[in-house]
Amino acid sequence: MSIIKIIMTYKIDNLSVLIFTDLDSSFLNKNDFSFGNNLNTTKQLINDGHSVIFNTSKTFIELKNFFQKESFNIPFICENGGGIYAPKKHFNNFNQTKNEYNIIFESKRIVRKISSIKNEIKKIYGKYLTFFNDLDDEEKEKLSGLSRNEIKLASEREFTELIIWQSNIENLQKLKEYLESHNLTIIKGGRFHHISNNINKGEAMLRLVNEYKKHYSSTNFITIAVGDSDNDLEMLNCADYPCIVKSSDNQNFVENIKSSNLFISNRKAPEGWSECIEQVFESIRRQK
Repeated sequence: MSIIKIIMTYKIDNLSVLIFTDLDSSFLNKNDFSFGNNLNTTKQLINDGHSVIFNTSKTFIELKNFFQKESFNIPFICENGGGIYAPKKHFNNFNQTKNEYNIIFESKRIVRKISSIKNEIKKIYGKYLTFFNDLDDEEKEKLSGLSRNEIKLASEREFTELIIWQSNIENLQKLKEYLESHNLTIIKGGRFHHISNNINKGEAMLRLVNEYKKHYSSTNFITIAVGDSDNDLEMLNCADYPCIVKSSDNQNFVENIKSSNLFISNRKAPEGWSECIEQVFESIRRQK
């Protein structure tokens, strides 16, 4: 087992790092959702002048509740880029708010569009897929690993629709083409496939990076992105330092990353997340 050197401080002169991270199977363990020491690492990073931004398929209300519980007050991206939010005093030129957050960006809601084609999707592809919202609570718990109360929060989706896909890639491509004809897209996440408008984590990441650069123009920023699955690909390819957290499902994922600054953890989440952060910061320090 490799020994990871613990960095007691993440301060780097004249540099602020924006760390965009997926949650499930990256920051959190896939099976029990444990986060190990990652919350402490996150707090240390923030104290040392950097930003940690969750860029996840989770919903607004899931993240809001998590931040309240852990006393975090940071920007975040929910539902694979569908919504971007920041604490009210983080940036100063946004008038629209949602609870105690400024709205940086929101995609169009997907509910009406899905409702208009859902029956047709079931008619054509029903033997290959199941809509998550059509399951009973017991089935939802079994597939998601969440409790009954957590499922309620996860179901409050505005920008994405979850499905369970049970066929081959050829049929998935046909579904993708059908959805594209309705200006929708589909992407594979860690547990489910996600139908959405034409949004992704990478575009959302770049929007938020631009806000940081606009509001803190005298600061030199670089970006780290941490992920593990297909819906993280655009985010990883937008980062100065992409990081893949090892999992049993992503052995070939590295082939999709363009950057020469790629880091891959030896361990799975949650330890793999801290491993990636330590490796990147050591690399940055060597280059300074």
